[in-house]
Amino acid sequence: MAMRRREGGLYFLACLWFLTTVNGLLTPKGVNYEVQALMGIKASLYDPHGVLENWDGDAVDPCSWTMVTCSSESLVIGLGTPSQNLSGTLSPTIGNLTNLQTVLLQSNNITGPIPAEIGRLSKLHTIDLSNNFFTGKIPSTLGHLRNLEYIRLNNNSLSGEFPMSLANMTQLVLLDLSFNNLSGPVPRFPTKTFSVAGNPLICPTGSEPECHGTTLMPMSMNLNNTPTALPSDRPKSHQIALAFGSSVGSVSLIILVFGLFSVVETKEQSTDIF
Repeated sequence: MAMRRREGGLYFLACLWFLTTVNGLLTPKGVNYEVQALMGIKASLYDPHGVLENWDGDAVDPCSWTMVTCSSESLVIGLGTPSQNLSGTLSPTIGNLTNLQTVLLQSNNITGPIPAEIGRLSKLHTIDLSNNFFTGKIPSTLGHLRNLEYIRLNNNSLSGEFPMSLANMTQLVLLDLSFNNLSGPVPRFPTKTFSVAGNPLICPTGSEPECHGTTLMPMSMNLNNTPTALPSDRPKSHQIALAFGSSVGSVSLIILVFGLFSVVETKEQSTDIF
């Protein structure tokens, strides 16, 4: 009898784990948090070539979308839309993509400030916003990201004093802030590969020793070629079916678990009678 009770308990725990996995990324209204965040990003951008056309707010998950890379657990870990002539601004909702590891938005026409909410992306490893038209200060919240190793913000219109918080990022491998309008003293960097050349208020001639470290290597990454990228040919009908199937499966599991408990209890009662 004790063995059966243990088995029933294990079935119940497995059911709860499944429900947590299915619903962990859903809002109270049943919308995937990552879908919601990405749709906020899409809404703030002008997309002349329609590269974000298949981003659908009614999707179950965004892993079939172009320019989005997911892990094997269907979590968004990469966002990359380089050289797509995108304009507009970068939405603060990017801060809700808390599993992001790579952000590649270089060589577009994006304007406005860099959202301070990027400082929430604790798993971020690489960010490239170079060759855009970002303005304002570099968010000091970048200094909170202890996994961030590659930062390219060069060739924008960023201004204000140099963010001293970046000097504490001992894990940095590459930092390129060249060709902006930054000012103020330049701290010593733990990384040897950095550049602040092309900032007239810091490096008026470009030959000052604090303007750059070792030669910067070009960063070339393709999100869609990463081994964790998922195929992007799932139709919308399949996504809806997946959501419905997950819900039905969850309910069925609950009914099955309670049914097993009822059978076990009935047998125990019968045994006690005889």
